[in-house]
Amino acid sequence: MKIFHLTFVRFFLILFLFSSSVSANSYYEEGYEMEQLNTLFAISLYEKALTQKPSGKLQKAVVSRLFFLYKKHGKLLDALFLGSKFPSLIPSKERSWIWSHLAEIYKPIGVSELSATYVHASKASADKFTELSEHLKSSNSQKLYEFASIILLKRKQYKVILSIYAENPSMAKTPLFIGISEFKIGADSGKEFLKTILGESETERSDQEKSDILYLMGVYYRQTKEYDLSARYFRMSGSFGSKPRADLETTKSLVIQGNTKEMCTTFKFGNSSTDEIETLLHYYCSPSANPSWKPYEPSIRILAEREGNEFLNSLFPGTNQ
Repeated sequence: MKIFHLTFVRFFLILFLFSSSVSANSYYEEGYEMEQLNTLFAISLYEKALTQKPSGKLQKAVVSRLFFLYKKHGKLLDALFLGSKFPSLIPSKERSWIWSHLAEIYKPIGVSELSATYVHASKASADKFTELSEHLKSSNSQKLYEFASIILLKRKQYKVILSIYAENPSMAKTPLFIGISEFKIGADSGKEFLKTILGESETERSDQEKSDILYLMGVYYRQTKEYDLSARYFRMSGSFGSKPRADLETTKSLVIQGNTKEMCTTFKFGNSSTDEIETLLHYYCSPSANPSWKPYEPSIRILAEREGNEFLNSLFPGTNQ
């Protein structure tokens, strides 16, 4: 009986591994085909292939194509995470490209400080963030706190973000990272944070702070499914700064409401070389919308699975089947 059980388990393990391999290969082939049409939309297919845990030559091929496309389309953080996860598959010379670009963005901070921050932020967790916290406090740089926060957001380490700013509140240039983290933890947590921020009536705020607070209010009303208010606050946030973000988030709330006509008449989206969502909105609102986005259905299906992109199912019905 024991031998039968072990054989049974082994059979299903082999079946699972075989199924994952076939699935990874299928997504890889779709990605390769999509590259011939539009390299930007091939990215999501290769990313999906990688989630199927391919091995050997297939893994190397997927990682290689993905890194090449991240580089081509300026997706620095995605390239950074990929390079860290598969250092043996991506030459160090290629990875150095990422750091030189990040150093340019975060001037005057050098590569060594940025890379050290990344290492600490990539290891930090809710119960183990002392090294990151000490490193950031010693730097006393708002830019490094911002960089660390972006890494932590990507890793969904929201409690770590709250902790590092709680230890050094003056490093919070705006309420954005704390607010996003609170809302990710829960709507009630986000609501309490907004109450606190809005209660600080005597505080003089920069335009960027005003933009971020209005953005967070838009997030709150979207979470409570008050989409009209959500769209209104997102739109208002663009009056003070970060207009592309405001336009995109307003669009999402309008689409969820079913108000796509207003979206297309109010906002102008370009055929972006870096952002799939903006490009899809451009295609949707163009006069020849239907034919232009159809070839990208495999990619849209994957993009729509991601948090914050659910509105794509309303824009492109049929892709979620």
